[in-house]
Amino acid sequence: MKVILMNLAATAALATTAVLLVADSGGKDCYQPAQSVTFDVGHNTCGAPGLLQVSTPQDDCRLDVAVEERTGLPTRGAVYAGTVDILQGDNWYLADTNVVITLSTDGGTPPADAGSGTAFEVNRACEVLREGEVLRLKCTARRADLGNEQVHACEAVLTPR
Repeated sequence: MKVILMNLAATAALATTAVLLVADSGGKDCYQPAQSVTFDVGHNTCGAPGLLQVSTPQDDCRLDVAVEERTGLPTRGAVYAGTVDILQGDNWYLADTNVVITLSTDGGTPPADAGSGTAFEVNRACEVLREGEVLRLKCTARRADLGNEQVHACEAVLTPR
């Protein structure tokens, strides 16, 4: 009987902790006007040149991303808490999980019609850095398995239209 009571107490404690963690994780606050910026993606070692559109609703911690697949950039993004300024590169990033990329033997991304290379399932993240009038994305791809080994790094320049 004592063992059953101890197990029930432990289960109750875990359930309470889980509820508190879920409640706390939604605590991000964002304060910004609605924004939508279209960027030309150039000097891109992640893929080909193309377009990236990033937007966020007013006072919402959500980032909407529309990107041409040929750019090789993540198709999702997120914001940090605070004031988001897309044009300045403040408080936002691109990332996606469990995507497959193909790398050539030299570690670069081969053209889509190359038909060779090694496929990796990865998690990608791109940090946004302001450089003068443009933004630079510095992207890292890490194996999606438990090893989390970096398999690729690339960057691109974003110029607002």
